[in-house]
Amino acid sequence: MGFITALPWNFVIIIALIALHEMAIPIEGVIEQTLFVLYLGALIFGFINSSNISPNNFTLLIIRSTTSVAVASGFSSYLWWGTENGLSFIYAIGLAIVMINSIISPINSFKTALRDFHTAE
Repeated sequence: MGFITALPWNFVIIIALIALHEMAIPIEGVIEQTLFVLYLGALIFGFINSSNISPNNFTLLIIRSTTSVAVASGFSSYLWWGTENGLSFIYAIGLAIVMINSIISPINSFKTALRDFHTAE
């Protein structure tokens, strides 16, 4: 379970979406359902990972969150303006989940650190 929660789930989503876009695989049926399960897993495990806090984990979480927001923003901009198809629903949901997870995880991590600091006194 430690490996699963420590995996950078935002980057897993981004890599999956970029790979699907580059290979021009139609997102229908099983692939669409798999992506939704991946999105749900990323939200759950990202939230669990942000509760496991130490100074090194917090720094790594901030770096991952900032980087994933930048990459997701760039990829969504590319899909919106750089392709003929635009930003489809499944890509928009996935990139929105990356953004939400990148914003909520540091907040949850900081909240957990404050709670742990107050209970340690």
